[in-house]
Amino acid sequence: MAAGCTAYSTSKLATIYLVHEYARRLPAGIDAVTYNPAFVPGTGLARNAGPLSRFAMRRIMPMLTLTPFATSRNGAGRYLADVVLGTTQAPTGSYVDRSRADRSSEESYDPRREDELWEAAERFTAA
Repeated sequence: MAAGCTAYSTSKLATIYLVHEYARRLPAGIDAVTYNPAFVPGTGLARNAGPLSRFAMRRIMPMLTLTPFATSRNGAGRYLADVVLGTTQAPTGSYVDRSRADRSSEESYDPRREDELWEAAERFTAA
């Protein structure tokens, strides 16, 4: 499970790096933003976890959507639609946390890593 959590958080960080780089490279009028719905139970995130974790994710964690710590699937969809439709103001390169643009972690602002990841992605996807 620890390896899966590390892979998940690393992929989220890489996405933020790439969005920052897209924001620098894309022409004006084409925006790129990252969106964080927060914890959304019921999405199958723990489908490969052990039985106790799967039980908790299916039966207990959905109650967290009644608190500020989690978002329902419908709520996450509405927040995302608001970003796409421009209801939530988010300039290019923004990190949107549910319903507002906010700063992501300090680690996610590293232009050197952003450029390195961009260059690696270009090498891996070159024809």
